[in-house]
Amino acid sequence: MLKKINLPIALLAVGLLIAMVIPMVLFPDGSAAVISNFYSAMTLNFPWLFLIIAFLSAVFAVFIMFSKYGDIRLGGPEAKPHYKLFTWISMNMCSAAGAGILIFGMVEWMYYVKTPPFGVKPMSVQAYEYASAYGMFHWGFSAWAIYLPVSLALGYIYWNKKMDSLNLSDLCKNVLKGDSLLVKIIRICIDGVVAFGYIGGLVCTIGLGTSILAELAGYLLNMPVTFGLRISIILVFCVFFILSTSKSIAKGVGIISGFNVKLAIAFFVFVFLVGPKSFILNNFTMAIGTNIREFVHMSFNTDSIAKTGFVQQWTIFYWAWYVGCTISDGLWLARVSYGRTFREIAIVRCIWTSLSCWVAFAVLGNYGMSLELSGKLNLSQMVIDSGNNAAVLAVLKTLPLSGAAIAVYMAVVFITLACGATAASTVVSILTSKNLKNDEEPNKWYKVFWAFLVLLLPVSILFLEHMVPGLNVLTTIQSVTSVFAIPMLFVIALLLVSFYKILKKDIESKDIPVDKNKLFKWNE
Repeated sequence: MLKKINLPIALLAVGLLIAMVIPMVLFPDGSAAVISNFYSAMTLNFPWLFLIIAFLSAVFAVFIMFSKYGDIRLGGPEAKPHYKLFTWISMNMCSAAGAGILIFGMVEWMYYVKTPPFGVKPMSVQAYEYASAYGMFHWGFSAWAIYLPVSLALGYIYWNKKMDSLNLSDLCKNVLKGDSLLVKIIRICIDGVVAFGYIGGLVCTIGLGTSILAELAGYLLNMPVTFGLRISIILVFCVFFILSTSKSIAKGVGIISGFNVKLAIAFFVFVFLVGPKSFILNNFTMAIGTNIREFVHMSFNTDSIAKTGFVQQWTIFYWAWYVGCTISDGLWLARVSYGRTFREIAIVRCIWTSLSCWVAFAVLGNYGMSLELSGKLNLSQMVIDSGNNAAVLAVLKTLPLSGAAIAVYMAVVFITLACGATAASTVVSILTSKNLKNDEEPNKWYKVFWAFLVLLLPVSILFLEHMVPGLNVLTTIQSVTSVFAIPMLFVIALLLVSFYKILKKDIESKDIPVDKNKLFKWNE
């Protein structure tokens, strides 16, 4: 039963997880303070680094889309995709965007009008205009481009070089050479940190998502939203996604991802049709223009002089979150993208995923903003006084057939969380396994084991919120999520150096035929 488990890596990942969870349970006040201090130090000292990473990633994405290297296909020129296009895109979008976009797409502007960027006067017309646009920037082209270099590197090394493992240490053998004790220790540490980091990347979406679900369930069931109810929601959620984890990737995630995308589209269409259609379209169009006009400004704004805190609290948090999830998301994308070209991956990841996120901001965000501008609800104050959950519920209650609308919204959030958690437990179980063939998955019980562990950190965050009076749970979740970014930077650098060496060697040896005449040609 344990023959295909890489025990040193598995034990290290579990040990790191327990080492983080136990202090939260035994010393909640001290843990909250340490996490907050680390987050403040990172966001104050490293904005320049994360902004440069995001901008260079965006440049790289454009290069891949229009250059001859976009023709490179994972698995080789004759490789055929494992999944149909719609299924592949759905799996990509659900596991990448996650439930976070359904929450932040509705509430993010509410924070921005109170604390706008660039020294703009709070609650002014300009503050509302930037509030409409900045969320789209944080969930737009640059955001998803951050994932691209690592995704292509992992996919190429794994499929094209026919590696028998997705462990980062194995994929970087041409950099981590030799069998000395030091090299072996470094390789185990890298794989353990990556597996641990995958779990950390889900803290934000699962932590916020399950909390929202508890709030909405309490309203529908006419029950108080207690700590017990929130834990119950997580347990129900755990059972649901364990059932999907116990099946193959295609059956488990592919089917529910496709259904969820259709359900989400139906929900967005409903909100659009019953909402202020002209305002939604006009403000969305203006927000696109603001993004185009201010893209460079947003991309390099470190806020070093004004020190408003906006960049640190939001842009750097997002970029650090994405960097922390880069390896884990890249492993999942590499696993399901056999037969796809670099260009296809870049377009789906950076354009289609961005557009799907923008739809959430266009429909959900502008619907809520119209309620505030018309004087029906003061949502920007509500989100500060009562938090995300109350603001989301207040918006949904204004919809016609509000009970049904809330139920559908809950279903979309629930299934999206399940997709992300299923992807997480599957990839972490792969990372901590050994001797798996390219198309082989770990044992069902092992994926279920990791499915339980994936929920430990979100439960710990809820415990901190319960035990520490007045704790800002959003800030705490942002802090915990960002903790994982710094160690991931070193792993990412190692992987990209390895990828560059391998790709350069293959091009020079003509293993990858690159036709210079196809520089700007798109695949049929």
